[in-house]
Amino acid sequence: MSRDAMSRDATSSLAEQIDARLAAPGAMDAARFASFLEGQRRLGLVHGARALCRHLRPYLIAEQDYAAVARAAERIAAALERVARRALVDAALAEELGLSADERALAALDPGEGPFLMVGRLDMLLTEGGFSFIEYNADSPAGITDQLLVEQTLMALPHLAPLRGGQGVRTPAPHRGLLRALREGYAAWGGREARPTIAIVDWAAADTSAEFKVLSELFSAEGHRTLILDPDQLDYDGGRLAAGGERIDLVCRRVITQELIERRGLEHPLVRAYRDRAAYVANSFRTKPLNKKAAFAVLSTPAFAELFSPEQRAAIAGHIPWTRRVRAGRTEWRGREVDLVELVLGEQESFVLKPNDEYGGKGVLLGWQTPPDAWREAVRGAAAQRAIVQERSRSRTARMPTFRDGRVVEEEVYFDLCPFVFAGRMEGAMVRLSASAVSNVSAGGGVTGLLIVDNARAPREELSHV
Repeated sequence: MSRDAMSRDATSSLAEQIDARLAAPGAMDAARFASFLEGQRRLGLVHGARALCRHLRPYLIAEQDYAAVARAAERIAAALERVARRALVDAALAEELGLSADERALAALDPGEGPFLMVGRLDMLLTEGGFSFIEYNADSPAGITDQLLVEQTLMALPHLAPLRGGQGVRTPAPHRGLLRALREGYAAWGGREARPTIAIVDWAAADTSAEFKVLSELFSAEGHRTLILDPDQLDYDGGRLAAGGERIDLVCRRVITQELIERRGLEHPLVRAYRDRAAYVANSFRTKPLNKKAAFAVLSTPAFAELFSPEQRAAIAGHIPWTRRVRAGRTEWRGREVDLVELVLGEQESFVLKPNDEYGGKGVLLGWQTPPDAWREAVRGAAAQRAIVQERSRSRTARMPTFRDGRVVEEEVYFDLCPFVFAGRMEGAMVRLSASAVSNVSAGGGVTGLLIVDNARAPREELSHV
């Protein structure tokens, strides 16, 4: 039996055991499901007021498959970092990425020593042939606490509780990866406080405010005075960044760069303190080029191949779908030279159109679901908007149990795995589930947990008898 077959057997066997326990009389009823959802709202596993986990099984992945994803994710993240670093000194590449004058000015500011990118999240689709990375959130990645809260809610349900801490399975800890990376970055930057005061900064009305509360509690438990602040609460006197008179050493920046600059400009206290190195800011404002979807066009276009190492080029070839900026001209597709606009119009069902600088699935058009007239109009206007076109990655779907109409039922869902990379190292992933092919949480998608299965030591039949 091949290792791939063993991986499928181990995870499939465990999934069957979980589902059998869930189907047992009394395992799930309306009251327990309602309590499960309310527990999420109480703990903060929500988007706005909506409980995010409605499916009753975590995503199971074999240890060797998780390791393969980690290798590829770390190489792609490193390749994207090379793109961003080159864009700092290469005006043509900055233009290719679609960086505005303000974004270039911010990126030109030297934040000091430390990792180039503290935390990023790759959006990854599982396909029939493997997996593809389709986007990178390197500005303000959300979902870092989801795994922790899923363990306190989903994994506490009777049909899953025997797995917690059990032999042959483990759960990742992205919240630990974040704090470790923040501490290491602060020290490399030159920070001297043993337990720096941390400010989590985003607009007060952000839909992810519940996540900030969870992070604040985690940081505080590790000895860090932690504040959740709106950007307008920050003050900078030319020497120290503060809020209400209290000094801030480290900023966990969640406010999106584009929104901060558009609303408050380049002289905002956070930008000025960052420029003067009066506080450590992570992610830095140098990461904006990584967040442009056009960065995937740079990865995918052969003309830029010299930017990357052989290992990175192999990861790009294996896991980055064909991606281009939409504009008039010739390009290569599937081994032949074509007119780019004519290709995208003529092969509509093969492509996705994306704005260069949006998030949460905003403005994404799936060719196979878009009326032809709307598609033509979008393609004609795409060049002026610096949009990108990406070849469709045919995502696998999965059947996942949930509770509806008084009983446990299975739903066919799209799902994606979104690995977190902290200072170059992968730790955990956000697992998103959706009835539609656009699975962003802000577009109505949900989440579940990630359970890593050791094939040699995974539970076989014993779970069903616990």
